[in-house]
Amino acid sequence: MRLRVLAVFLSAVQLGLLSTSLQAAPLTGEQLYDVACRACHSLGTAPDHRVGPPLDGLLNRQAGTVDGYQFSEALRTSGWVWRLPTLLAWLTDPDAAIPNNAMNYVNPLTAEETQRLSEWLLQQP
Repeated sequence: MRLRVLAVFLSAVQLGLLSTSLQAAPLTGEQLYDVACRACHSLGTAPDHRVGPPLDGLLNRQAGTVDGYQFSEALRTSGWVWRLPTLLAWLTDPDAAIPNNAMNYVNPLTAEETQRLSEWLLQQP
């Protein structure tokens, strides 16, 4: 009986250690971009055939100002400049951040992932 209890205990400990070691590392900013942004946005310098404008050079850029892209009036006239607080608000809930914008996006990321993605995006040249 004691051996059986010991075997069950050791199996449980082993399973716990295994599940801990199999937990995935947090996604990088680039991986989060792939998950949440790439389908609609490029990191190029000019608009391409995607739905949204390119996301390179965001830091300190006036919102709604990429030449060749048709932004909503709400975004063009928002007065927003892309910095960490504005990008976090935008990615968390674009409709709450700037009502009547044209970005149809529901954030699938956690707050921590949104932070990591925002920081990474703002570092892109």
